[in-house]
Amino acid sequence: MSLPDSTLENLVIALRLSNKPNIIVEGEDDEIIYGTLMDRLGRFSIGLFSAGCKETLLNLYEELSRYESRGDFRHTPVAFIADRDMWLFRGIPNQYDDIIWTEGYSIENDLYSHVKLRDRVGNKVEYDQTIDAISMWFAYKVEEYLEKNPPEKIFESLRDEKHVDVAYHLNRIVPPENTTLAPDLEFLPSEYERVREIRRVYHLQLRGKLLFELLVRFLNKPKQGFQNATVSYHGLYNDAITVSE
Repeated sequence: MSLPDSTLENLVIALRLSNKPNIIVEGEDDEIIYGTLMDRLGRFSIGLFSAGCKETLLNLYEELSRYESRGDFRHTPVAFIADRDMWLFRGIPNQYDDIIWTEGYSIENDLYSHVKLRDRVGNKVEYDQTIDAISMWFAYKVEEYLEKNPPEKIFESLRDEKHVDVAYHLNRIVPPENTTLAPDLEFLPSEYERVREIRRVYHLQLRGKLLFELLVRFLNKPKQGFQNATVSYHGLYNDAITVSE
């Protein structure tokens, strides 16, 4: 469930009063993914809450840390799980070491990598050409981000981070029925090594939501064999979550 719309102090109180361990995740999609995984495991009595966004999650983590450092916090265990996002490229600030971070850019990347969702695509040539194009654009955005937030810059909190917008829908980057970048897309060529590295491990380094948008595009194409396909993000999330017996 989403955390109540209240002050951080009230959120801390709610967690202190809880009688079972709790997991805090960022947003609604994270709650769906982790909640489905927990349901399939079916072995634990754990509370799962969405903080709504990374900033709220980190603020809550910092608040709990302050209470604990004063010996003022007695509670059942609380775990925080968050996406690396652009910190994948510059490193996690030391004060957040105790948070559980995704391996790739986001939980969507970890799902995509774990079950090799690319194998479902029929026209892999066009799919890979589109990945090539996205990798060039995303390398440009990574370099823009690192120019504003170099690795040596110390973050006291997320508020110190200078924002770079990467929340583009796939159609804005590579229009439907195309495999090349949109002609009006803001883009400058990046260093070859940066592009090559992102393309090499695109499943971990490209923004995960873009990868699922790409899957939905290709798996819904008539040439894929489905005239009236209705592949959705959440359907793919569900398919990707597997639990070993």
